[in-house]
Amino acid sequence: MVRMVKMITFVGLYATLSARCSAQTSSLERQFAVGDGPGIVVIVDVNSDGKPDLVVANERSGDASVLLGDGKGGFSPAIGSPVPAGQSPNDVTVGDFNRDGRPDLAFANHETQHLTTLLGDGRGGFVPAPGSPVSVAVKPHPHGIATGDFNGDGCPDLVTDSWGEDRLEILLNDCKGSFRTPGIYVSVGKHPYQRIRVADLNGDGNADIVSPNLDGSDVSILLGDGKSSFVQPAGSPVPCGDAPFNIAVGDVNGDGLADLAIVNSPSSTADRSGKDGLTVLLGDGHGGFRLMTGSPFPLDRFPNIVAIGDIDGDGIADALVSSPDGDHITIFTMARNGSVASRKDLPVSGHPKGLAIRDLNNDGKGDIVVTNNSKNRVTVILGK
Repeated sequence: MVRMVKMITFVGLYATLSARCSAQTSSLERQFAVGDGPGIVVIVDVNSDGKPDLVVANERSGDASVLLGDGKGGFSPAIGSPVPAGQSPNDVTVGDFNRDGRPDLAFANHETQHLTTLLGDGRGGFVPAPGSPVSVAVKPHPHGIATGDFNGDGCPDLVTDSWGEDRLEILLNDCKGSFRTPGIYVSVGKHPYQRIRVADLNGDGNADIVSPNLDGSDVSILLGDGKSSFVQPAGSPVPCGDAPFNIAVGDVNGDGLADLAIVNSPSSTADRSGKDGLTVLLGDGHGGFRLMTGSPFPLDRFPNIVAIGDIDGDGIADALVSSPDGDHITIFTMARNGSVASRKDLPVSGHPKGLAIRDLNNDGKGDIVVTNNSKNRVTVILGK
């Protein structure tokens, strides 16, 4: 099994006071208090003010911190933050589940048989959706979660993994924020793990799914038809290095097509061997992928989360990987020809885990958000 290195009761007063007293380590790096054991972080405008906000899944306290952005790189807790997110929220996804124009949240609850779904009020507050927590029939428990409209009704659905059955479970939305169970099952490779992701990989307007398969050392590509059915293109599952542990989707070579960045982390498991590193697969726009020259790129032991985003302002998305045990993140700057232009390790204390990239202060430069898992903080690193 896997070595754990780890996407409404109002207890926000302490978090509010702590965040206001949070340390600012430099003019470009700021820290903000969150819950216990922050893991995955997503950047989304939860209060419709046009400024990016943060949602942090706190694994040990079983809640999510909602931090509202000021558009200058500063953040403060929303009223009611943190909000209950179920036991061990291991992953989080964002979608408008009840079609009211406001972002909603769904969490994969590790070591349970549940997904927690929360509906947003458009001001930064969240309440349980009808039927939450949602029961899932997966083995042994969900690790990842993602959302996409899989049946073409205009409402985002959910997908999670069933590691022990080599398949995914898809839960269709009733367009009111409730999800139908049991779900639809789709076979993938051996032991799908953290974390499945959804994107349009072949440009047909339908949601597709990418599943990293831990024991298969490959990724399954599932092309959706918009009617709840999926097919794997020729070449899928695609080899992607040893023990694929996490995955991100983005365009890393500037050709307008979706590529994949995959963390290989056999050192984070009890029974897998091989090389830790980052594998990059370049997409052909039809659901096919080829290995980027030089992949996999070596990393220190126990690499964890990968994120994709343009941090140097050249129009090409870069890849970042967190190394909690090494207290650093590794930045792979990408080039337009489909290669790594440079790489460097950036020290980040407190077991850095979750990663996200976006322009937080409207200066046209990508900024980095990283969770400090052992310090119960989130660090914002503004681009130079």
